[in-house]
Amino acid sequence: MTFPRVPVGAVPTATAAGMRQADAEAVTRFGVEPIQLMEAAGLQTARLVASLFGGVDGKRIAVVSGSGNNGGDAMVSARYLRQRGARVRVVGIQPSSETSLSARHLRTVQSLGIDWTDARAAPIELDADVIIDGLLGTGVRLPLRPLEARLIEAINRASAPVVAIDIPSGLEADTGAGADHCVKASFTVTLGLPKPGLLGSKAAGRVFLADIGLPADLFRDDQAAIRAIFALGDLVELV
Repeated sequence: MTFPRVPVGAVPTATAAGMRQADAEAVTRFGVEPIQLMEAAGLQTARLVASLFGGVDGKRIAVVSGSGNNGGDAMVSARYLRQRGARVRVVGIQPSSETSLSARHLRTVQSLGIDWTDARAAPIELDADVIIDGLLGTGVRLPLRPLEARLIEAINRASAPVVAIDIPSGLEADTGAGADHCVKASFTVTLGLPKPGLLGSKAAGRVFLADIGLPADLFRDDQAAIRAIFALGDLVELV
């Protein structure tokens, strides 16, 4: 399957702070909850992976999940990929709160019998056909913590192609700082709107933009452009 292609210059961007504000206003203005956006993000990631690699039935997919919302997106994608026949393994950082959305998705992953390994408990080796990077999102803080750096090194050391969720882990969303030590992705599926630091970064690989149901109304000056882009399709490639 091929996706519509959109010139990067025709696509609005959103800073990390702008996306946080949009997420908050999505709830207060429209009742669109974070768990809905997370579900859509995970589904879109799984759809892209299945399309890029000619289906996933029987393929070994390693999902690297962080403790925050990016990790929640990754675990949702793990569920959908398993449903499509993939042999899924999750290597993750334990969510910091048992009541967080990522903790809820972790419990779901475990209840389905998907292999989940605490990244602190064992050496990190990612033997897989495809790796999904859901470690860190737009809230990354540099310098990286030791465990985050180890996971990024393991992803980059592996021979499999890497699909990053929203932004390659370790890359600063607004400025592109951290490129020397971030995940080197083959593909990135960025969510809602691309982030300024992502565009033009060699670490991002081929970049796809996914509609996750964040209302265009939240971006007053850009809503017409956003609607025009997603009228082409809910997954588009930025070129």
